[in-house]
Amino acid sequence: MSIVLLEPPRPKNPNRFEDVVNAPLSACLFTGYISSVLREYKIEIEITNAYLYDWSIEQTITYLLKKNPALLCVHVVYLWERTLDVFDMLLTIKSNNLAMHINLYGYYPTFAYKKILEKFPFIDSITIGEPEFTTLDLARHVLSEKDISGELDIPGLAFRNRNGKVVFHPRPPIQDLDRLPYPDRHDIALYQKKGITAYIQGSRGCYGRCTFCYLNPFYGQISQWRGRSAKNVFDEILKLYTEHAIENFYFSDANFFGPGKPGKERAITLAELILANNLDIRFGLECRANDIEEYTLSRLVMAGLTNVFLGLESGDPASLKRFKKHATVGENKKAIQLLREYGIEPTFGFIMFEPNSTMESVRNNYEFLKEMDIMTTPAVTAHLLHHRQTIFEGTPDYQSMMINATDTSDTFTNYEAFYKIKDLKVEAFSEVISHVCRITLSLLPKHFDCEANASTIYMKPTMLLDAFNNTLIALFEKTLSCFETNTILCRPDTIKELSQKLVHEVEAISQSLSLLQK
Repeated sequence: MSIVLLEPPRPKNPNRFEDVVNAPLSACLFTGYISSVLREYKIEIEITNAYLYDWSIEQTITYLLKKNPALLCVHVVYLWERTLDVFDMLLTIKSNNLAMHINLYGYYPTFAYKKILEKFPFIDSITIGEPEFTTLDLARHVLSEKDISGELDIPGLAFRNRNGKVVFHPRPPIQDLDRLPYPDRHDIALYQKKGITAYIQGSRGCYGRCTFCYLNPFYGQISQWRGRSAKNVFDEILKLYTEHAIENFYFSDANFFGPGKPGKERAITLAELILANNLDIRFGLECRANDIEEYTLSRLVMAGLTNVFLGLESGDPASLKRFKKHATVGENKKAIQLLREYGIEPTFGFIMFEPNSTMESVRNNYEFLKEMDIMTTPAVTAHLLHHRQTIFEGTPDYQSMMINATDTSDTFTNYEAFYKIKDLKVEAFSEVISHVCRITLSLLPKHFDCEANASTIYMKPTMLLDAFNNTLIALFEKTLSCFETNTILCRPDTIKELSQKLVHEVEAISQSLSLLQK
């Protein structure tokens, strides 16, 4: 018998630019950890990373039909309208071997498990939450050659019982993360060839309880932040550094810092271990603004910290309160300033529009972005100015928003709660700006070959990009001012006319960029 762990293809969706919200970075090592746990218990598996290989759905089907595994465990990511493509692929595979057990794991199946099992009879089970030891128990069950069509009775596994009812018994989250073996680095050479940073997971969960986040619900509510020891994390980094000459790392933790003083001390200990062993590395991390503190930051920078993703979420006090962020606008500003003092220009998590946005909150967000000089390039600016809160099943906001959802026609599971912003003027403004920003993102050239240009026009790409960026910012501010003072702009015909006018303005500069690129 054989066991395959599959990272399926992720078909591109031209209408979606915010992949980070549906494919959390904290999930990127799930497959590697499952593999290492199974191998530790002498169970042979194969990782098939069709996503990394850039395989099509058809190529993946062809390969798996040849492998014909007894157990196929699939890390499924929500892909909006393209999610069904993955399920159609699995149906084709299962149709050629009805005895195969297909198991799903990851964030999306964890929260949509009931709907998936009810809708797709060819899916045999779904792992809820942390996948390592649930998958181990399932693998043992399959390899035992018992009748796997009966009651599985495996904690952490959802399945249909003999009566066709979906059942699930929870499994407590892993408390001592140091007991996990290092994740299997299958295809590490290909990752390096593609220039993909080596991910390290130093912790799981978060001590925050933000209403837009499904991180802690994924781990079972009772679990918050759990961290590996600094020594355990360092030993993994050292192994990759010495055995594979890896010098660039990124922590896939949703929140690198643990709570309070112990969290800072753990981060400092890790920095000291790196410094004491003279590791010449660079690394990045993600954290909350209120965790940025000077001494800890200074040690991390000395150890190689160069990149920080900061979860700001908003520059509006009322929005931060609604999100239960337990952080202030002042703390957000202080964190940005401190990072810049240490030579780090952070990237940001930011929500311009949410269900309860007002014209005042949008104005506050815009003024915050402008004051902190965050809107630096057209791509960054377009993302920041139009980003609308996405509400997925599993988040605290989902339950309340589904009651007022205006459209529940999402791809077969209602995994996302669609909504109209309660303030109709803000909803209309959001519609206009989203259209303009999405057009902007689609128009941006992929790169500039400056070396091919004469020296006299060497600076033109940067100058034109700056002009593009400034135009986008000016359009936003001008349109915001119009909406603040004019109610008639909320009419559908006016929205369409205004959107087209603004798009024409950004297209004009885009054409200049395209001509230069040629």
